[in-house]
Amino acid sequence: MSGKIKRIVDNVVSYLSGDKLIEWGLDRQLGFFFYLFALVCLTIAWSLMVEQNLVAVQKNEKELQELRISYQQHTLDMVGMNNRTRIDGMLKAQGSKFHAPTEPPKRIILDN
Repeated sequence: MSGKIKRIVDNVVSYLSGDKLIEWGLDRQLGFFFYLFALVCLTIAWSLMVEQNLVAVQKNEKELQELRISYQQHTLDMVGMNNRTRIDGMLKAQGSKFHAPTEPPKRIILDN
């Protein structure tokens, strides 16, 4: 039994120390392995960078959409103000007694 365990330990040590890699001749291919490792690292970094840029683009698109909505609301408010001031000017020019309401409209509740 002890010979079997010693052989297993020796095999594990030879794998971990790299002796098996040298036996198989993979030490000559070490540059190629580093090249593959660098390519994998660059691919992962590139994917993360692209994902980060996409997140930033989506955030900017949401902000742009909110700004467009705000712009449209302000435009409508300005058009409404322009019409109101134009109508007020026309009423004053005609000598009318009409003016803008000072109180908000009230609800009329009808009982049937």
